[in-house]
Amino acid sequence: MTELIKEDLNWCLRRLPKVVMDILKENPGTVFVSGGFVRSCVSGEEVNDIDIFSSSEQSAELLARRISDENHHLIKTENAFTVLGYKYTLQFIFRWSFKTPSECIESFDFTIAKAAIWDDGKAYQSLIDERFYIDLAAKRLVYCCPQRNEDAGGSMLRLFKFYQRGYRAPLSTMGAVIARLIQKLENRGEWTEDNNAKIITGLLRDVDPSIDPEHYAH
Repeated sequence: MTELIKEDLNWCLRRLPKVVMDILKENPGTVFVSGGFVRSCVSGEEVNDIDIFSSSEQSAELLARRISDENHHLIKTENAFTVLGYKYTLQFIFRWSFKTPSECIESFDFTIAKAAIWDDGKAYQSLIDERFYIDLAAKRLVYCCPQRNEDAGGSMLRLFKFYQRGYRAPLSTMGAVIARLIQKLENRGEWTEDNNAKIITGLLRDVDPSIDPEHYAH
């Protein structure tokens, strides 16, 4: 592991809403911003939301409730307590909880997502995968085969979404992501191409219900 260069860390911090920076300062080393926000800031992509991780579901809920009011609405989804109304959507993740930033980024599936920012009580710190910069610069998806609880097909859909944004996936990444998905086919019925296709389609829809199964593109 390594860290962000000074200029990129400062750029990420300038884009963090003050309410998030206050949370990081008040919870040194135990609450961290990780994942897509850092990648989007460094690559110049549009920021859609900020994923905030902590040590437990109770911690995530307390943090989310603290910054929600009549102008900033709190909703609970399958993975997070989500607060709407700030510049960016704030997601306090509870499905996956971590004690340290390094433990958190080790759970991500692609090297370009393995990044975290936090406050250690003295200064802001960062941690990224050794390949973070070179893969982000090349818009290359390298799969890390994380050992975590995840929806079957989650990495496959993220790979597809990144592909739509101009990223490319080496065959080794494609093979590893497909292998993870195939593992979920066990004990799900007759092993035929048609049956497996239906099962995989269902698994993908479970991950992203917003996908319209009747759309011509599918």
